[in-house]
Amino acid sequence: MLFDLDGTLLDTAPDLTIALNELLKVKNKAPIAPDIARNHVSQGAVAVTRLGFPDVIDEIEFEELRQEFLRHYAENICIETDFFTGMSDLLNEIEASGTPWGVVTNKPAWLTEPLLEKLSITQRAACIVSGDTTGKRKPYPEPLLYASEIINLAPANIVYMGDDPRDIYA
Repeated sequence: MLFDLDGTLLDTAPDLTIALNELLKVKNKAPIAPDIARNHVSQGAVAVTRLGFPDVIDEIEFEELRQEFLRHYAENICIETDFFTGMSDLLNEIEASGTPWGVVTNKPAWLTEPLLEKLSITQRAACIVSGDTTGKRKPYPEPLLYASEIINLAPANIVYMGDDPRDIYA
């Protein structure tokens, strides 16, 4: 059993919203309501940054904003993040059955690893594949195929749970 991270296994929306609103405050812009930001979290840092800065069309300026957003997020990566209701129990049941499970996310390793470590997931997961682990990210299948190699199961014997169309395509 493999899981997407943001929006599937973990509710990271509160911390991502905090990071976005910190950046908006620095840039003298109005904050984004948490319920609005939540709808963009599964689409990644580009979508969250775009939500806060929809009028920025210069690619270099936008990339600088995205990187600043990620720095804010990294500084507060696990303040309010937690498992979605029932997911911790599900992992316990999966482990009790002897079934390996892991994480396949587009979040880069420099953010994935500290987050999973803080939630004591790293030692439990049979594999962790981040967005920069392979040469391509979801929606390409490479991350899922790599995870299947790590856990030594054929892709046909793996269930992948995600909340974004990229997860389905992968």
